[in-house]
Amino acid sequence: MRKILGSIRIKLLVFVLVVIMVFLLGCRVKTINNPKPTQNINNIIVPENNGIVAVYISPKNGGVLSDNDLKAYPEILKVNDFESLLTITSKYIIPIWIDKDAIDMLPEGWINEFPQKFYPVIFVGYGNPLYAMRDKLELPIFGPYVDWSKQDLEQGFCTWMITVTAEGGISSTLKGYKGDVNISKILEVSNSLFKECFRTLKYTNNEYGFNFYLPLTWNGYKVIEDKWTGYKFGASGDEIAETGPILIIRDSEWTEEEPTQVIPIMIFTIAQWNDLKKEKFHIGAAPIGPTELGRNSKYVFALPARYNYAFPKGFEVVDEIMQSNPLEAF
Repeated sequence: MRKILGSIRIKLLVFVLVVIMVFLLGCRVKTINNPKPTQNINNIIVPENNGIVAVYISPKNGGVLSDNDLKAYPEILKVNDFESLLTITSKYIIPIWIDKDAIDMLPEGWINEFPQKFYPVIFVGYGNPLYAMRDKLELPIFGPYVDWSKQDLEQGFCTWMITVTAEGGISSTLKGYKGDVNISKILEVSNSLFKECFRTLKYTNNEYGFNFYLPLTWNGYKVIEDKWTGYKFGASGDEIAETGPILIIRDSEWTEEEPTQVIPIMIFTIAQWNDLKKEKFHIGAAPIGPTELGRNSKYVFALPARYNYAFPKGFEVVDEIMQSNPLEAF
């Protein structure tokens, strides 16, 4: 009997150790593959949940930014091959840092394709933007021909981001920074562009009084109006107590066959919101209620509980959008 009990204890111990190892490994992978935007607190960059705020592609042995220097910046993810870069950029909007010696690691024309063409791009190594962005990365930049063999190429870094797109063309921001390559300075500029890229589109609703900001990857979005319903407990069960509008923002890739993650915005009158908080009625079966996004003198705007529980395509980017505080009431 003691042998049997001892065997059971050993098996249980092994099982618990395996569960713990799987959990820890899973957490490590999740941290790497789920970048989050940053919060800027007193000009100090603080990553949320050890999140990644930039991905830097560079040769394994070499590169302008050394591994030793990058150790002080865990929010910058260094990758040494295109497949690793694609793993991040295919799911998240994130600044792409490209080392001057890593250009050949990118497929021809990839940087000009959707969705990464709307991401902030940082060229690390040279401070002349025409040389780095137009002639090396082949971004859609116009300007005079330059014989670079007759020019002194200064070290530094350059930045590029499309800010407006229309049938007639695009508008962009392009800038070069010459001098010693300083990671802290690059990160400061990169984070500023990162924040800006989530506010390149603006949806304005004058009926209810709010603006909602989106990244250019959502160009062509649609807004669908629907209705939310609140219930209270009655003699025969749940009874309808309140109703109100809900606006659903869909990106241009949404289809009936393959729905992508939407952004639902519930609209409450002040009185309805106060009653909801007093639990005079409830919405859905979730144990928590909607999350307030903002308010004006007439309405409260809220995000439904568990709006992304199914994790459809694009939920990662919507999570980034919502972390950028996109709603502005007026």
